[in-house]
Amino acid sequence: MILPMTFFLAFIALAIGLAWWWISRVAVTPPQVAMMALRIAFPGGIRLGDPERAVLGLAKPDEIVIPFDRATLRISYPLTVPATVPIQASIPWGFTCGEIVRAICEEYENVYEAEEATAATKTVPREERTERPERNRTDGVYGIWGHDLDELVLTSLRWTRGTDGLVEIELHVEAQPRGAGAPTPAA
Repeated sequence: MILPMTFFLAFIALAIGLAWWWISRVAVTPPQVAMMALRIAFPGGIRLGDPERAVLGLAKPDEIVIPFDRATLRISYPLTVPATVPIQASIPWGFTCGEIVRAICEEYENVYEAEEATAATKTVPREERTERPERNRTDGVYGIWGHDLDELVLTSLRWTRGTDGLVEIELHVEAQPRGAGAPTPAA
């Protein structure tokens, strides 16, 4: 009676071991597919030089707009050399609208500061610009041209999640001189 019970338990242990070995070798989850690109619009635009006013003007600043906690922000306008910046959400459920707007404003400010610190050709102050009111091209790490930070307006962003699981955020930024119809932030 004890011998059959021992064989039965040995058989069960062997079956469990075999099942564990097979499950650890076989892919259980299907490979990830890229998510469709999603666009987040900011009607009227958001001035990148004034993050506090931008966040205060959002209709739903606490709404989660990107449901992933890590992303790569790509800043390309008005840069000659685009900047790629990794950002991380403060909560594990993803980025809120207010948080992503604040992060974009801060990273643009960092890019402009890095440009000024690394440029041999410095920015001509506004009051000294006579012929052309545009910002001169500087030769820093990013090569900023044409517009000062307070002229830039974020009108939308587009985020995608690739097959590798990385989330990329592309920005649609326009230049709008300070006096010409200042946008009111909204989302």
